[in-house]
Amino acid sequence: MLRERKGPDYMKIRRIAMLSIIVLSIVAANLITSVPSMAQSSQMKDDIEQLAVDLHVGIDRSTLTPQQKAQLRDDFRELKEAHQNHEMFKGLRAARSIRTALDSGAFKPEDQQRIKQDIAAIKEAREQGGSGFHL
Repeated sequence: MLRERKGPDYMKIRRIAMLSIIVLSIVAANLITSVPSMAQSSQMKDDIEQLAVDLHVGIDRSTLTPQQKAQLRDDFRELKEAHQNHEMFKGLRAARSIRTALDSGAFKPEDQQRIKQDIAAIKEAREQGGSGFHL
């Protein structure tokens, strides 16, 4: 009876079982490692949305010219697109332009501080996520 169990069918079933275990292990490992990155991605999205809100409020209360306001909104749009499309240099240019406007003295101190905190939160999330560019 033992010889029957060790036949070709038994070996086939054993291989299938082993392959199934390996595949399930790989899938489980991928899920375990992707959950934190999805959480970081969600946090990053929340941080960018908060920056958008605070930037909008700060721009409206600033002494920037209409052209400067339009440029800053364009810069933020570029920054958001750069994040979504993983375009490091585009994001760096947009971030630099936003920082320049922020440090121009046209923003109220409380708005400037809130926006800088938002930028710091995004930078921290990027560093934790291992993305290549920083704000």
